[in-house]
Amino acid sequence: MNKEITHEIGNYLHQIISHSELIEHKPDSIDVVEYAKKIKKSAYTIDAMISDLVGNKEKADQVNLDFSFIDIEKFRGMKVLIVDDIDENIQIMKNIFNTFSCDIKSAKNSAEALDIYKSGFHPEFVCMDIIMPKTDGYETTKQLKDLGCDAFFMVVSALKNKPNKAMFLFDYWLAKPFSMDDIMYALVKYESRQHHEEQTEDLAFVLDLSQEIQSELLEYAKSGAYTSLKRLIQTLPESSSKEFLRLALEKMNLKSIIKSIVSP
Repeated sequence: MNKEITHEIGNYLHQIISHSELIEHKPDSIDVVEYAKKIKKSAYTIDAMISDLVGNKEKADQVNLDFSFIDIEKFRGMKVLIVDDIDENIQIMKNIFNTFSCDIKSAKNSAEALDIYKSGFHPEFVCMDIIMPKTDGYETTKQLKDLGCDAFFMVVSALKNKPNKAMFLFDYWLAKPFSMDDIMYALVKYESRQHHEEQTEDLAFVLDLSQEIQSELLEYAKSGAYTSLKRLIQTLPESSSKEFLRLALEKMNLKSIIKSIVSP
């Protein structure tokens, strides 16, 4: 990172700290709303700057990718769940996925999304907004996974920079505004994940581990807690179960880990 950008980010961080301290120590003597807006603006500016710096490689890969090889027929009938509290955003996503003849349902909040899943619509691809009233996209995703949803989860958010806690919870992060090419690139990622899962499918078996360990593995796998999962697997004694878990984790195939525990 060059010195000029580092200096600019530092200035914005100092503004955030300074405005926050004013609100903290003199809340009655300042316009809280005004300073809250300044803090939010500075935070979004830093978010965008960092996103531009770290996201250049993926964007470059996307620009150079030839989408002509994609067989659109593969996605015909694919179950897609769109979760967003803004009607306009839902309609834009629907229009795009309709071009692939997908089977689409939408929800405006977490409760609706969970009801749709419980009613029997089990999506293969989920478009998840992050900032929603009451229950945000992080918690909604965790709840869907707890119900057994093993879909490809794509964030569609105004937040440009992906937080660390989203790294292993979601499969792809798409910042608004987006284009048809952005969705195509996400579908390439979806296809890639499907391929990795097929590679380790033949290794699935019932784990020869204590019920306590299996419960812990299941909890981490469902929540996408990669680091905790890796740490737990490393503590296991050498065995065919550990080798399977290690390989599945390397392939980011949490679905096979879950199946190996849930299956009788």
